[in-house]
Parts: sequence; structure tokens; C-alpha cells
Amino acid sequence: MIKLNLLPIREEQKRNKLIQQFILFVVVIILIFATNIVFYQYHSDALETQHEIVTKLQKDIDKYKNLLGDLKKEKDKKTEFLQRIDAINSLEALRQNLLRVLDEMNKQIPHKTWITELKKQGAQIILSGGASSFEDVSTFAHSLKGESKYFKKVDIKNVRLEELKDKNINVVGTPRIVLFEIVCTLQ
Repeated sequence: MIKLNLLPIREEQKRNKLIQQFILFVVVIILIFATNIVFYQYHSDALETQHEIVTKLQKDIDKYKNLLGDLKKEKDKKTEFLQRIDAINSLEALRQNLLRVLDEMNKQIPHKTWITELKKQGAQIILSGGASSFEDVSTFAHSLKGESKYFKKVDIKNVRLEELKDKNINVVGTPRIVLFEIVCTLQ
């Protein structure tokens, strides 16, 4: 005898298997979709955090650039201030030196000799003046050259005899003076 099973068990099992596979497929799709959402959210938050860090760093860079500019300005002011201090110290030293030089010239100038103009050009002093004779000019130049410790070179650049034509002077004959220009190089 042949037994036939006419119950639809196998078909039901196949259908149940298909339903289980379909449910499994839907669950896997949902998991993949959920995983993508989680990864997207994570990377989006990380990217936003990175943008905030970059923005903050850019603000810090701008702030430090401003501070660096201010620092450069202050360094320039400091340099200018130090240059002014050096100039003041140099002028003070020059003033003291010129006072000594003028005192030395005063000691060396002969009796009938006078200075009308004094110019300083670099390390040179140009003296212009008058004297009663050529000998007085020569004596003055030699005393500056020989006895002064402030001059290393003394040159007579110009000497000329000039007649005075002043109506207020009552002298017999025409009075004459010797005008000179002496260049002294400072030590």
C-alpha cells in the first residue's frame, strides 16, 4: 500500500521559509539603514567639531597676528627710542668735547686776534676771524697745532689783508686787518 500524504505540509514549510527569509531580509535592510544613519551622524558630528576647531584656531591666529603686529610696532618704537637716546648721548659727548675745544682755543688765541665764525663739519672745525698781523695768525695756527691735544691737523686755508673803510675810525692812514680761515681736524 502506498501512502500518500495529501496534507500541504511541505508547501506550508516552503511558505514559512520564504516568510522567514523575507523577514530576515527586511531586518538586515533595516539594520544596514540604521547603521548608515549612525555612521552618518557620527561623521557629521566629527566634521562639525573639526570645523569648530578650525574656526577657533583661525580666530586665535588672527588674534596673534594682531598681537604680532602690535609687538612689531612696539619693537620699532623701542628701536627709535634707543636711537634717540644714542643721539642724545652723542650730542652730550660732543657738547662736552666742544666746550673743551673752545676752552683750548681761548687759551691759545693771541692778544690781537679774534674769531668771528666757528663751524663744525663732521670731524672738522672751521674758524674764521681777524688779526692785527700775519704773525698773529701764524702764531695762533702753530699754537693750535703744537700745544693742543684736541687737534691732530691744523691748516690755514685762507689769509688776506683787508683795508677798513669805516668813517667812524679816526686813525692816520688806512687801517688794515688780516682776515683768516683755519681748518682744524679733531682727534
